[in-house]
Amino acid sequence: MVVDPVRNLAVAGRIPWKKLLVTKSQGRKIMSIMRAETHICDVMIILVLSFFSNPIGKLFYKRFFNRFRDGVDYDDCITKKVTETISEASRLAVVCYFLDTVEVALEVSGIKGRKIDVSKLTAQLIYATWACFKARLYKRSFFETVADHTPQNMMKGKRAMVEMCDKVSDFFLFGVLSLIWIDILKIKRGNGLSSIFALGGAGTLALTLACQDLAKKGLNGLALSASDAFRVGDSILLGDGTSGTVTNMGWLNTEIRGTDELVIKIPNTQLADIRTSNRSRAKFSQVKQYLHFKYDDLDKIPSLVNEIRDEIVASCPKVIKDGSRPFYVKWVDFDRDHVKVLVDCRLRNPPSGEKYYEARQGILEAIARAVRREKIDFALPTEVVFRK
Repeated sequence: MVVDPVRNLAVAGRIPWKKLLVTKSQGRKIMSIMRAETHICDVMIILVLSFFSNPIGKLFYKRFFNRFRDGVDYDDCITKKVTETISEASRLAVVCYFLDTVEVALEVSGIKGRKIDVSKLTAQLIYATWACFKARLYKRSFFETVADHTPQNMMKGKRAMVEMCDKVSDFFLFGVLSLIWIDILKIKRGNGLSSIFALGGAGTLALTLACQDLAKKGLNGLALSASDAFRVGDSILLGDGTSGTVTNMGWLNTEIRGTDELVIKIPNTQLADIRTSNRSRAKFSQVKQYLHFKYDDLDKIPSLVNEIRDEIVASCPKVIKDGSRPFYVKWVDFDRDHVKVLVDCRLRNPPSGEKYYEARQGILEAIARAVRREKIDFALPTEVVFRK
């Protein structure tokens, strides 16, 4: 008699179809265990809180709590945040109840043993992660509230401190969460990890070099938040010519959206060593134009210069005319085919945004009116072509 050798196959014959098919006796056993382990009151309370916390909280607020918060709508009160938290916790409890049911079914069918409570570990991981993210959300809201109640003269430094504290607290929160995960999963340093740590100085050096750039980017991101050079929403101009609106300031990178709607991601290590101009915080701006006129109108240039200046003064209220900033309308140069007039103004507007371009357009319209009154034509650009 020939006996076939025992084969250790990967998948073939490994799927436990008999265990996956629940018999009637197993089904009755699962139901009896669930009836013994669960309570109808628990299930009903969890379901009610999962789907009806918001209406219940709104009813309680209108009947009882509203008298203590005059003029505060339910959507803006603390009661709504509490009910939302209760609702989220209850829905997670429903998920955990479902996992308990699945674990009981797997134990009865023989697929899973009873040494490890998978559903209990999963519930602990779910609630620990949820609590971490809720704490992060409330922490951010708390920091923003502190910034909103900060006096105006302290707002600049306070905003930078809020951003820095938010990022540092995020780091510690996720660090604590990772430690909780390790404790729940009871991860121990076995032979595999011991051999990794036993690599000694060479392994430590390799890990340090690999994380050097990452740590540098993170520290530079923290330094950017502390320096308050710019914030999300500011329009900035970098020393390399990059300009746009800051859309995100992360630990490692900062995102800038240009006027062409393309988002540029710049490493924080580069931003730490580059010149930055924050156009959103500038109080003044400049409009500078070189006007070209024909030599045929040379005698009219002096009166034209005075006319342009008077027209700008009369029709452009945003132009600074008190002498605290430069305001020039001057005949400045002779060129090959035209004379050149400089118009250089300073505005009480930041150098970006709709108000700036409205003021700029007003200056150009004033120049056009003055030139039209003097009946002078602009010199068109010419080009000399030599033919052999």
